[in-house]
Amino acid sequence: MINKQENSKVFLTIVKDIKSIIQSDGLKAGDKIPSERTLTERLQVGRSSVREALRALELLGLIETRRGEGTFLTNFKNHRLISLLGMFILEDSSVQKDLQEAKEFLEKDIIRDICSSPNKLKIQVLMDEGHSSVDFDKLMELANNHLLYRIWIILKDYSMADMKPNRHINFQILDALVTGNEKAALSFYDQMLQS
Repeated sequence: MINKQENSKVFLTIVKDIKSIIQSDGLKAGDKIPSERTLTERLQVGRSSVREALRALELLGLIETRRGEGTFLTNFKNHRLISLLGMFILEDSSVQKDLQEAKEFLEKDIIRDICSSPNKLKIQVLMDEGHSSVDFDKLMELANNHLLYRIWIILKDYSMADMKPNRHINFQILDALVTGNEKAALSFYDQMLQS
């Protein structure tokens, strides 16, 4: 007789295997994933186990089923799991403080990184286009570090779940970034946090 713990391990193994298939097939958001039947054959497991794993992934918002079309990968940024978890996790005030500090450390590191980068053309283009401020999202994209960007997106989503407004980088910070003046950029950033 299979107990709940063994059942859970089998389930998690199937979810991991589906993830491996998605990666090895090079699938991206919007792409159709293999059918339930194909996954069953490739994973050599029961169809009901694959169906359960797919249902869990859909519940998490990582895939979506379109009637008559199949099952597709969704854009990670668009799923609501972060906000849902945030409502529970952020009840603890120490977690809120830790979250805010982690987000600020990451934002400051990105500012330092951009200041030391020789290529500031994209920021200069933003200024030349007359932007007096830009979303921090844009700055994170310009830093061109995809891992840090994904971590920051998660931190931002948790902050949004806590109803914290998204920050905008003002002209003073942009100007300091273009000139590579790290001290001024961080000082203006700190002032932005105070306001």
